[in-house]
Amino acid sequence: MLNISNSAKKPTLIIGIILSVVLPFLAIYFSVLIKKLGIDNETQFYISRFAIWISLLLLYLFALKIEKQPFLLWGETEYSFLSFAKAVFITFLKLFIAVFLTGLIIMLFKITEESTVLNKAMALFKKSYLLLFFTCVTAGITEELIFRGYLLPRLELALKNKKMAIVVSSVLFGFLHFGYGTLLNVIGPIVIGLVFAIQYDQYRNIKILILCHFLWDLMLLSAKTR
Repeated sequence: MLNISNSAKKPTLIIGIILSVVLPFLAIYFSVLIKKLGIDNETQFYISRFAIWISLLLLYLFALKIEKQPFLLWGETEYSFLSFAKAVFITFLKLFIAVFLTGLIIMLFKITEESTVLNKAMALFKKSYLLLFFTCVTAGITEELIFRGYLLPRLELALKNKKMAIVVSSVLFGFLHFGYGTLLNVIGPIVIGLVFAIQYDQYRNIKILILCHFLWDLMLLSAKTR
């Protein structure tokens, strides 16, 4: 684990935290830069998803070559199949309850603005289930590895406060989605990030979060495209 008491490693820790936010941000909005090339929307979307995988690779290389530390600072706890399935079910249930309660609050405050960007994405997903599936796989794996697996433990080291690290990582995760253009599309991911961060701290197994994230997105996007 990184020893931030060593002043020589403090800058490396901070740089890694910054990169874990900046790289996926640049990857997601990379499509904005290639619109002028005349590439169709579906291809642009694929390119932006592949760019996120590249950002994960760059972050992995940074951890390996610059930090000289494991990408996942928290060692993976192994579970039996039944224990793993139970953890997935509990995490999914907590996620559903948290999102449901958040939805009630949003309805109370009448936040109903729709995202034009998200609607365009839904139109693409209706035409290509492969794109929808690839998007869910990409989000589940890359976002969990970056924001929970990589960022959360390092924020805890930098802030020396577990609860603050959970909150900050979740807020950063939420603002990664601000490009959708609505407050709702930021609040939702913040809540989801909080649930996943808490569960990762409890179970110390990133695969649980990856599977839950993938299933949640697949369920939600499939429902919307119908």
